[in-house]
Formats: sequence, structure tokens, C-alpha cells
Amino acid sequence: MIFRHLLLPIAPDQPLGDLFQDVLQIADAQSAKVTLVTVIENFDELKVISQYSSKVLGLLDEATKTSHHALEKQVQLLKAKYPSIKFSAIIRLGIPFLEIIRAADEVQASMIVVDTHRQNKTQACQQGSTTRHLMRKSALPIWSGIYHQSPIRRVAVAVDVAFPEQSVFNKKIFSLALEVCTLTGAELILLHAWHIDFKGLIRKLGSYRDLDVDLISKEIRLERAERMKSLLAPYTHLPVRQQIKLLEGEAKVVIPCFVKDKAIDMVIMGSLSRTGIAGFLIGNTAESMLDQLSCSVLTLKPDAFHSPVLD
Repeated sequence: MIFRHLLLPIAPDQPLGDLFQDVLQIADAQSAKVTLVTVIENFDELKVISQYSSKVLGLLDEATKTSHHALEKQVQLLKAKYPSIKFSAIIRLGIPFLEIIRAADEVQASMIVVDTHRQNKTQACQQGSTTRHLMRKSALPIWSGIYHQSPIRRVAVAVDVAFPEQSVFNKKIFSLALEVCTLTGAELILLHAWHIDFKGLIRKLGSYRDLDVDLISKEIRLERAERMKSLLAPYTHLPVRQQIKLLEGEAKVVIPCFVKDKAIDMVIMGSLSRTGIAGFLIGNTAESMLDQLSCSVLTLKPDAFHSPVLD
């Protein structure tokens, strides 16, 4: 269950209001656990100085107590609104994304929920550095951009069916999307964007007519459609409205346009890691779409992914 135990990072003195109402309503219906975590930043130098001055150590203790008191007040307000949730609160010192990932591991959270609609951000998923670090380096699903004032009604699920080896990961993405749609009553729209530069690629290799290119394009489209139907086939009996959409064009262009045109409330997609460079990165296509999406986004990693933060 993806909503079994949620970790909600809260900035110091951040008022919650109804920012997390979507996910908390689901968690309440599931009698889930929710842990609020506040990370106090920029205390590394004070930690060093505290070894030589008890006064500085007292400042650290005071800051921690003040933050914990504020967080407990938030917990009490939330308990009154969501009585079936088991709430807890923790305070950490350090770099936010590192401490959030470590805290999630310690409490065995099943998902991290991040509010990105704060400060000067005008769109739901104008991802700050902390959110991007979490998406890149956490093995847990990340639900970001929680600021809905209306129910989730349409969920777009982006999968890559171009390669058979992606099938296991696609099933994981689709299974999570089904859980979200089942709990929210939302419609599930399975998306696949494909683009091949036939005229540029094939004609470099030989003499091809436009008709030949059109036939190849048609065969690829049919094959992708069949793979998407196969992904849906085991779940057609479920009470979730489902449809398939094949979009021709580059994913980073056509998917954000589709999301905007169809008033999609949430996008669910995988984020693939790459090795051979320092650290782990969210897939280029997924990351290039983030700031173009004006809805909530839920990203997840393949099962084989291990967070470098926990090494």
C-alpha cells in the first residue's frame, strides 16, 4: 500500500492549511500513519563551535525545542481534522534532502509528500532544489505539488512501451496509478509519447519513399498500442475508468500540452537513474517536463534503485 506511511516535510513555521488535503483525506480513509518532519538548516558551523562553547550548544537545543513545539501544534490541528491517521513528528538538523531521505528510511515510510507551492512559486510543480534532489536520490515515490482545492478527477500515467525490458517498471507505475485512482475515484489515462525522425534517420541509410516511411510508422504505432492494451488487460474488471492515448511527438513537448489541454489533475511517471556520472539523476525526459506541468506529480523509481544517501 503506497499510503501505508507518509512522510511530510514541513518547513519551520510553515502553515499547512489545506495544502495536503488530497493525500491526507486518502490517508485518513486508509487509517494510515503520517510523520511530519522539519529540518533545521545551516547548523553545521554551530555544531563545530558547540564543541567549544556550551552557550552555542544551548542555542541548538533551544532551536530544536522551538521547532518541535511548533510541529506538535500542527499535529494537534491535523488530528482533529483527520482522526483516523496516526500522526508523529520528528526534528532533524542538516541538509534538508539528505535528512528527509534518512528520516523516511528510519520510519519506514512508503511515500514522501512534498509541498512545492510555496514562497514565490506560481505553479504547483516549480520544483526547488530539495524536491529535485528527492526525486533524483530517493528510492521512495515522491508526490509533489499538493495544493488542490478540488478533488482529483483525471490522472495521466506516462509509460515508455518502446522497449520490452521496461515492462516490469511499467507494471509498477500502472499498479501505483490504479491504487491512486481506486482511492480517489479518478479516471486513469494511460499515455505513451513516441517520436522517431524517420525522414532524417532512414533516408540517410538508403532510398526510402514516403509511403515506406508511413508504413513503418503505422506498424510502430500499432505495436505500441498493443503493448499498452496488454498493460491494461489484467485490470479491465476494476471499477476504474481507463483509456489509452498515444501521442506522436517528443514526450517533453506533447505530454505537458496534453495535460494542460485535458485539465489533468495529476501526472504519474517513472524516473530512471543513470550511472557513469556522479550521483543519480532523474531521467532527462521526466525532469525536462517538471516545470511545464501545472498539476501534482508523482514520480517513482524501479525496484532495483538504491538511494546513494543511504550508503
